Amino acid sequence: MENILDILRTVAIVFGAYYVLLLFATAVWTYRDIRSRTQDITAQVLAVALVLVLQLPGLVLYLLMRPKQTLAEKYERALEEEYLRRDIEDDHVCPNCQRGTDADFIVCPYCLTELRRRCNTCERTVDLTWQLCPYCGSTASMGTAGAQTIQMPDVARAKVYS
Repeated sequence: MENILDILRTVAIVFGAYYVLLLFATAVWTYRDIRSRTQDITAQVLAVALVLVLQLPGLVLYLLMRPKQTLAEKYERALEEEYLRRDIEDDHVCPNCQRGTDADFIVCPYCLTELRRRCNTCERTVDLTWQLCPYCGSTASMGTAGAQTIQMPDVARAKVYS
């Protein structure tokens, strides 16, 4: 009979140690999880206390009440939103440094990348990719002293200027 009591006592000690270890592991997991989701010390302490005091029901409550996103996910989402906002709002962005510029900037003031050029004839700002100046009709060649003016037919000229 004593032999059976010794075996039961040993099994109870093993299950008790396993339960305490499981409770400790749950508390550590809860602490790490809540730390990744909030910087509020009070919320961190309350979450761990909830799991330690109520144990399994406390863990279920914590899982239901915890913040949905981690701090890293919030930061990534904020970066993505900022990038999308900047992409939508800023029509004129430097292709090199991605900073906003004004529509009439010729050179990026941050990285000195050439953004546009001036027409040699009318001195208006012209995009680098344009083959001719849309304002005066001359070829927008960079550094050419004599810019050529394209002669438009009278019919096309009447449509454009009317």
